[in-house]
Amino acid sequence: MDLFLPGAIAMVLTAVCMPPYINWLKGLQINQFLREEGPKSHAHKAKTPTMGGLVFILTTVAAVIIDSVLRSTALLGPRHAPFPHEMVTIAVIGTGFLCGIIGAVDDGAKVKQKSNAGIKGQIRLAIETLLGGLLGLVLVILPDYYPNLVLPGFILGLPDPMHLVFLQIHPVIFILLGAFLAAATTNAVNLHDGMDGLAAGTAAQVFATLAVMLYATGQPALAAVAATAGGALLGFLLFNKNPAKIFMGDTGSLFIGGLIACLVLAGGLTLWFVPLSAIYIAESISVMAQVTYFKLTKPYDPPTPMSALALARYKLTHKLPGEGKRIFRMAPLHHHYEAVMAEKGWPEWQVVAAFWIVQFLLCVATLGCFSLFLHC
Repeated sequence: MDLFLPGAIAMVLTAVCMPPYINWLKGLQINQFLREEGPKSHAHKAKTPTMGGLVFILTTVAAVIIDSVLRSTALLGPRHAPFPHEMVTIAVIGTGFLCGIIGAVDDGAKVKQKSNAGIKGQIRLAIETLLGGLLGLVLVILPDYYPNLVLPGFILGLPDPMHLVFLQIHPVIFILLGAFLAAATTNAVNLHDGMDGLAAGTAAQVFATLAVMLYATGQPALAAVAATAGGALLGFLLFNKNPAKIFMGDTGSLFIGGLIACLVLAGGLTLWFVPLSAIYIAESISVMAQVTYFKLTKPYDPPTPMSALALARYKLTHKLPGEGKRIFRMAPLHHHYEAVMAEKGWPEWQVVAAFWIVQFLLCVATLGCFSLFLHC
């Protein structure tokens, strides 16, 4: 019940707010602009409204506040301190919210320019990295918070290897970890968001898993935030499933990635997030591998002799004419499988469902291992 209530509130709020919001976006013609190199089968989606993430951002924040107020009254009994006094929770939600604002600015730029360009990637990455580092700094200086990692005892070589241990880490390492997590996760989720319902479905499962782990480790306020975000995404998924009536846009994907990174950092769950985020990691690696291989295999005859290493460096750092080779049909990885499985008669929703199933198995495996150490 502690986790169900905020999730249910967020889901209902999102489901109620989404239809009028979609109609409002259609009236303003705030539509998705597709990449020219994207799948041709997505051409019909060009007039689908975007920036749907704005709704589940606001409903997530509203539901957390409502739940916290209810928990502080005699009606439900106090579960934890009222929301205004939960500084860690405020820092986590605030940073996730700011990541969503970056996405909203990016979406706004795309709509204004009528292209898929938006904010320069380097600028966006720098801001995301800064926000993650600032979150780490804020958490470090809070008087009642200790930067830590939740680790199995065997990693530290403890006599009792099958128990979870809260290992306090150096503040500088913690701040750097925050910067990395924010930048990596926001961009990974952004890359992952490319098919109807894909990112919303996998992220809802990730939030649900984080909620259980955070609650089990005595962090109910953060668990409530994770459960709330998961519920909001389920409400959004009613309209984002194939055929999508609305897309989350960068507004939604950067908020999701930012909030996940913040919860993982504040909750000390970095180690457990590695298997949980395997799909996001694979999506990111597929893009990096595709781009690198494409550049390296472009034909180029240098005017003066160059070593193999110098030639590779030159190809990677210069825009050269011509076509290189590809590892995948298309990157990120979900578009590769979309193209391959389309030839076998799979519609888009079946490919998305396959990704959901893989994410479900990752969540079950992660929770299973976590539970093993938690109860031994």
